[in-house]
Amino acid sequence: MTEIAPPDHPPHDAGGRFSGPIAREEHEPAHWEKEADAIRMLLADRKRHFFTTDESRRVQEGLDAPQYWSMPYYQRWILAFSSLLDAKGVIPLAEMEAEEARLRAAGLHRVEGAPAGQHHHDHDHDHDHDHDHDDHPYQEDDDAALEELPPLRLRGLAVRNLLLAKGIVTAEEIRAEIERMDSRGPHNGARVVARAWADPGFAARLATDAGKAVGELGLSGGETVLTALFNTDRLHNLVVCTLCSCYPRSVLGRPPAWYKSRAYRARAVRDPRGILAEFGTHLPEDVELRVHDSNAELRYMVIPARPAGTEGWSEDRLAALVTRDSMIGVTPARSP
Repeated sequence: MTEIAPPDHPPHDAGGRFSGPIAREEHEPAHWEKEADAIRMLLADRKRHFFTTDESRRVQEGLDAPQYWSMPYYQRWILAFSSLLDAKGVIPLAEMEAEEARLRAAGLHRVEGAPAGQHHHDHDHDHDHDHDHDDHPYQEDDDAALEELPPLRLRGLAVRNLLLAKGIVTAEEIRAEIERMDSRGPHNGARVVARAWADPGFAARLATDAGKAVGELGLSGGETVLTALFNTDRLHNLVVCTLCSCYPRSVLGRPPAWYKSRAYRARAVRDPRGILAEFGTHLPEDVELRVHDSNAELRYMVIPARPAGTEGWSEDRLAALVTRDSMIGVTPARSP
C-alpha cells in the first residue's frame, strides 16, 4: 500500500494515509479473540476500572509502524491490557513471564493448527485482516501439527490464568461477557431502523437522543454518546473510525474485520465514493456524502433511507431489509 503521510506520522492514525482495495471477507472471531475482547472490557468496566479506552489505545499507538501493522487486532489488545496491568501494579510483568514459563513447561503453549507441511501467508503490513492466518479449526486427520502460540497469545493466556487465580475476574464473568457480545448484532440495529421508519415520533426521539431512544426497545446505547445519522435521497452518511475501531457495539455487535482494516480507515475520508463503489453503491453526483469519524466518546449508526414500495409493512418485515452494512453506510437498505 502507498503511504501518503510523512514517515514519522503515528501509525494508528490511518485517515487518508494509504491506498489499496478493502479485503471484505468475513471473519467469525475465534474463541481466543472473543476472550481477549471480554477480558479487556471487564478490566475497564465500572467494577474494576483499571484503565480507560484512551489508555489502552495509547499503548497501541506507541508502537512503531511495522509493529502496529504486523500485529493482529486482538493481539494488540492483549499487549495493551497486559502492559497496563503491569504499569498499574495489578499483575507485575515478572508474574506474567513466570506463568508463561509454567505453560511452556506443561506443553500448553501449543495448539493444534493446520496440517503438517501447509504454509501460511505472512501477516505483514500489506494485509488488512485483523486475525491470525494460523487460526484454523481443529484438524482430525493424522497430519495435524501442533503449532506454538504467538507470544502475545501466550501472554493473553497467562494473564487470564493470573486474573482468575487472583479473583480479579471469574471464569463465569468472562463467559457471560462473551455471551453478552455474541447476543448483540445487526438484528438489534435493524429493529431500531424499522421502528424509525414506521414511527415518526420514535425517529424524532432517535435524532435527538439515540442512546435514550434505543432504550425504548430494550437496547443499550452503551457508555458513549450514540448518534443516529439519517440518510435521505439528498444526503448519504458514511461511518468510519480512522484511529482504531470505535463502533456502536452495544447496538450492532462486533465490527466486521474490514471496518477495522487500514484500507477502509484510510480511504473512507479521502475516497469515500470509491469505497462505496467497492461495495456496489453508486451515488448520483448531486447527493451530498458526509463522512463521520467515530471516537472513544462518540459512536454513530446510520439510519438508511426507507426503500420505496414498503408502505404499510410491519416492523418485522421492514427490519429484514436492514443490513449491517447499510447501518455503517456503505450500502443502502435492501430493496423489497
